[in-house]
Amino acid sequence: RSSGSVSLNFSEFAGAGTEKDKINKLRISLKEIKECNNNLKIQLKAGLSNKDQLTKLQDEAEQIIRILVAIINKR
Repeated sequence: RSSGSVSLNFSEFAGAGTEKDKINKLRISLKEIKECNNNLKIQLKAGLSNKDQLTKLQDEAEQIIRILVAIINKR
């Protein structure tokens, strides 16, 4: 469920008026994807879902983290 906020805040970034607001939206997206990744780790350790699916989702979350960090650092 926490992954939905990442997308919504990233959409807000695209429409933000000021550079400060854009960076803020990116930082919120980054916090949310990190939370999502932590939730995936918990589910993996608890054996709550398919290990292969969770591992794939973790990899995608880490890629998104790297992308967001790169965008933030360029600003």
